[in-house]
Amino acid sequence: MGEEIFLKEWIILNLIGRCKSIKDLFSKGLSTREIIESLSLDRAKLTEITARAEEEYNKAKDLGIEIIPLSSEEYPPLLKEIPDPPPTIYVLGKKVWLDNVSVSVVGTRRPTRYGIDATKKIITQLVENKIGIVSGFAYGIDTVAHTEALKMGGVTIGVLGTGVDVIYPKVNKWLRRSILESNSGCLISEFPIGDEPEAWHFPRRNRIISGLTSLTVVVEASMKSGAMITASYALDQGREVCAVPGNIDSENSQGTNQLIKEGAKPVTTGEDILEELNIIPTFRSRKVIPDLEEDEMLIWNLLEQPKMEEELIVLTGLEINRFNTTVIRLELKGVLERLPGKILKRKDE
Repeated sequence: MGEEIFLKEWIILNLIGRCKSIKDLFSKGLSTREIIESLSLDRAKLTEITARAEEEYNKAKDLGIEIIPLSSEEYPPLLKEIPDPPPTIYVLGKKVWLDNVSVSVVGTRRPTRYGIDATKKIITQLVENKIGIVSGFAYGIDTVAHTEALKMGGVTIGVLGTGVDVIYPKVNKWLRRSILESNSGCLISEFPIGDEPEAWHFPRRNRIISGLTSLTVVVEASMKSGAMITASYALDQGREVCAVPGNIDSENSQGTNQLIKEGAKPVTTGEDILEELNIIPTFRSRKVIPDLEEDEMLIWNLLEQPKMEEELIVLTGLEINRFNTTVIRLELKGVLERLPGKILKRKDE
């Protein structure tokens, strides 16, 4: 019961939202109850927030969402260091930050082929060196970064601008499922369960993307973009910023080229980033998986171990004809094979 009350008090602090003040008071050794009292909320407001915290706690239990308070040893250590860390984070999936060094990779929602290819190249080399990938789960470069990390057998963290139970953007429903079912990543947010996307959520979310890692890579970004906001947060947090140089005539390269002018390290390979992290590259020989479509990636990510077709149909939720068509495409691409007993497996294993 004591632990439950303690966690509910942290939820109250998160709902209050004065992150910097709460961190400062926590750093002075005050208890959660003392911090709440120090914030001087009027009684009606505190009663309302306390009721919401009770509701949040129960929702999290029902949905299998883990709530990690700032005081926990499992709270991301680098995030703890920023000036305004969220008092709690909501987590769905595996807490991969506990075992992996990660970098943040961000960029435009409307990438060019150049940006997509650069992201894939960089992510491949980072994952080969056991570097995790943090991004914002947005459509575009973020999606490419998360997808490539999973495809290469790496780990990834999606930082959301909604509650962790909300599917947004809808087009990334398959990516959400892939991350959660791969056991190789998680989705995190500071926003309460059920919170829908709002414009102000995403700039605020960006400080967590940069705060989770010591280094942020910007692949493609216009001057006024979320990726540039993330880079600004990284600099304010005392973290390294790298940028992929681009065509001087491309709007998507205006932001990255400006960052380089201002002192960001230009990077064109994963090796450049590993050098910044003081990690000696060790690239292993492995088959590179061809580009996979949404349904193909869904099946591929579930085949870390061979599985029976019937089990896969249930796990994917695909209609049987669509499932069979997707399996045939994977066979034609040479990345999947059928075994006796209606068992499917990855062909590179």
